Amino acid sequence: MKKNGSKLGLLSAGFVLAIGTMALAQSYDPDVGTGNLGVGYLVQPDGSTVRLGGATGTVNEAGHRAIMSYAQELPPGSILYRRNNKLHVFKNQTIDGKMLPEHEPTWTQ
Repeated sequence: MKKNGSKLGLLSAGFVLAIGTMALAQSYDPDVGTGNLGVGYLVQPDGSTVRLGGATGTVNEAGHRAIMSYAQELPPGSILYRRNNKLHVFKNQTIDGKMLPEHEPTWTQ
């Protein structure tokens, strides 16, 4: 994939949508995981994230329509990975005959 502005923009929009809509069992944010509110996060240059609209902000219908026109849903089991001040998205897939969540015991310490 080319690293141009539109591809990065699509990835960022996809990340914001994914965080805003997928259930995160271990989230510190009580709004994330309800599936009812449009909660979005913007990736900062250092790889950290900031919630759109501030600590309690939600995405309105106009923002939802704009995000949905460019976003891609991440399948369950996908990994959001941060290292060296960069955030990466790894969509769940088969690697060596196993899906990503099955690799967790051998990939973590």
